[in-house]
Amino acid sequence: MPKVSVIIPIYNVANYIERCACSLFEQTLDDMEFIFVDDASPDDSIQILQETLSLFPQRKSQVHIIHHSTNLGLTAARNSGLEMATGSFVAYCDSDDYVASDMYKLLYEKAIQEKADVIYCDFFMIYSSHNEYYSTLNEHKDKTVFLKQYLLQGWNVLWNMIISRKLLLTNHLHSPKDITFCEDFYLSVRVLFYANRILKVNKALYYYNRVNVSSIVHSLYEKKKENDERKTYLDTIDFFDKNGVLTDFKKEMSWRILKNKQNLLLNPIQHQEFMNIYPESHRHIMSCPVSFCNRKMKCFMWMLTHHLRWPLLGILYLRKILGR
Repeated sequence: MPKVSVIIPIYNVANYIERCACSLFEQTLDDMEFIFVDDASPDDSIQILQETLSLFPQRKSQVHIIHHSTNLGLTAARNSGLEMATGSFVAYCDSDDYVASDMYKLLYEKAIQEKADVIYCDFFMIYSSHNEYYSTLNEHKDKTVFLKQYLLQGWNVLWNMIISRKLLLTNHLHSPKDITFCEDFYLSVRVLFYANRILKVNKALYYYNRVNVSSIVHSLYEKKKENDERKTYLDTIDFFDKNGVLTDFKKEMSWRILKNKQNLLLNPIQHQEFMNIYPESHRHIMSCPVSFCNRKMKCFMWMLTHHLRWPLLGILYLRKILGR
């Protein structure tokens, strides 16, 4: 059994796959498994991958390449990889990103030493002119407190962690098939909910590419992104409710819902839609952090939910006239 299985979906990343693959094959952890999922990529990404692999003959037996006959999307690619994975731990890596050479060794060794289900790290955001260090949430002994803080974190991602494969299989956890944005939030929240122990390595070991404007996230239509995000949040609220813990996380999830549906306020035709989407969130409008909703939007929300729609319509009309 490999120590870590890394799942790497591939789609239209010819400019980046060599760098990504090299960073994986150069890992200081020897006993690994690399599962590349060709999601019907239209370019020569797979050819470049195979050429890169030829430079690392010691890794050849550890590499599996799955081919989708049609483009099924990131979540389907990840699920295909998970079905093949045999490692003690599973990691996800995006094929336009790359990792530090000791990333999986450091995460795996801490997981074994501390008997943890999930180990995560900080990461770098890579821009064309500079890199930015991103400090992730600090670990916390109280998992409820940790998860409440995680729900308020700006970046909820999978690729900076390794996850016990047993945890994923036992709890039937996989990426959502019908969501192509916010899918990391969906799965990571459930992983952290079920994990018995969650620890952190205080180093930036993952390099997240912010240059690739052709990536899946950048190319999604704004409405699709908004709808996927909303569905993810509502599904997560339902998940917490079914597990009897919604009371613990209701405020944080309400804030996320408010953030997601704030754009509906600016179009009077969508005001009823705003009112219908998880109305329980409305009691948390004024406490919503400004990082989620600014004061102006919170004021608009309060007016709409307190029978002051006509004054709100006047404000919106005036804004339109003034071009604001």
